[in-house]
Amino acid sequence: MINLEWLRTFGSIYECRNITEASKKLNMTQPGVSKHLAALESHIGKKLFERTTRKLAPTEYGKFLYAQINNPLQVLQKIEHYTNQRTKKERLAITIGCTSDFFKKELIHKIYHFDMYIVTHFGNEKELVEALESDKVQLLIGIKKHHIYEHEFSFFKQEELVLICSKNISIPVELLHEEKERIKWLQKQTWFAFDNEQADIKKYWKAEFNSVSKIVPRYILPSYLAIIDALKHSTGFSIAPKHLCQGIKQPFKAAATIEQKRFYAYKLKNSNTEAVKVFMEKMELKLN
Repeated sequence: MINLEWLRTFGSIYECRNITEASKKLNMTQPGVSKHLAALESHIGKKLFERTTRKLAPTEYGKFLYAQINNPLQVLQKIEHYTNQRTKKERLAITIGCTSDFFKKELIHKIYHFDMYIVTHFGNEKELVEALESDKVQLLIGIKKHHIYEHEFSFFKQEELVLICSKNISIPVELLHEEKERIKWLQKQTWFAFDNEQADIKKYWKAEFNSVSKIVPRYILPSYLAIIDALKHSTGFSIAPKHLCQGIKQPFKAAATIEQKRFYAYKLKNSNTEAVKVFMEKMELKLN
């Protein structure tokens, strides 16, 4: 088998036409360069250069060999350069967890500029919390605060929740002023919810009517964007973050602004604490 270093040395001699210049280019001694050339010529049984008074002139076979190896050698040199650059610069690596909605609306145009190795894990909030606890991810982004495990939380953003419905639903005029009738009417409608706990619906009902919701959702879709898309192609109601609700109907003006907070979540004892900290810092810079 031909030694690749012999071929690299041959290529440099061919381009320099001089052993001394080739040794400088390769950062080798002249005897070392001469040994590589002699070994290659011995291996293939062909003379590759004719010596003249000032320089080496390639033989016909030398010209043929150079034509064959020139492009492959350039490719190998590029790979070597890229590998060396990657080795010199140690990038932090992190596995983050978030909902698909959050990724599409909050992360997709931000994290690709981070000089880090990033693995993204999708799931609903319950699945994400379990993934953090079992160390499948090191950082959750954009989730609600929970009390299941002793996770650490850092405020990320605040968002407004609004009532939405399909555009084909006609709102009776009397409902705009009759709260009791509005409650009865809304309870009879088809509802879509983000999860079985119905936290969004309960929060809306408490803020708007100061009472406990008796809504029984017909459809549970753990994606706000999926719910909004479903309402565009069917008939029903839901509660969703206002910033996601482009192109969907908001049937009633809310009596009060209904807000919820979103957080980063991570474990205090984390083998990847530095990457967690750096990722959060980069996110804050992108948001400001």
